[in-house]
Amino acid sequence: MSKTRQRTENKLLKAAEELLDLNGYKELDVKTITNLAGVSYGTFYNYFSSIEEIHERIVKEKVSEVATQLRSSAKGIHSPLNRAFFGWYMSLKLFSNDPSAGWIIERPEVINDVWKNTAEEMQESLVIEAIKGGEIPGSEIDTLLHFRKARDTMRVGYVTVLEKIINGQTAEKAFYDYMTTLNLFNLEPKKVEAILHEVLNESAKLTRGV
Repeated sequence: MSKTRQRTENKLLKAAEELLDLNGYKELDVKTITNLAGVSYGTFYNYFSSIEEIHERIVKEKVSEVATQLRSSAKGIHSPLNRAFFGWYMSLKLFSNDPSAGWIIERPEVINDVWKNTAEEMQESLVIEAIKGGEIPGSEIDTLLHFRKARDTMRVGYVTVLEKIINGQTAEKAFYDYMTTLNLFNLEPKKVEAILHEVLNESAKLTRGV
């Protein structure tokens, strides 16, 4: 992409994000975006096929940016298992007070694909590291297969938990309640509770600047 095209695309993305913050996703339209970006109405369609596409791009870029930040900040957490839980918590925290939250809830397949493509490999590598390090009991193959099945359930439940958050429940409580119910690794309940308390305490320290 040429520098000129890149600048125009960035203008459209920036304008759309500003309007999301100002008016919410239901008021987002091409005319308002192009007016704010200072380009013609038709220019929008040289870059995006629809409002849906530009909104999805904004969500993807937010996830990608935060995932990069978290890879760095999570290095302060010694336990691979705790780092994995930290990532899942932040995936909820990211959109807990975001104007795109309602849009995401209405389109669960979008956010599921985004997280799958952005963070799944990293999360699975942490789980394998935790198994090999003895944090998760059982054989590596059996535990990993159980985790993958539970992860599919977790993806489905993501929007349900996010909806609870935007309806007033704190991200900490929603995450804690869901993870203790789901129990990704068949750990003793008290062990899960202890890990979650540690992760929430660690996240409060590590993410002040995220």
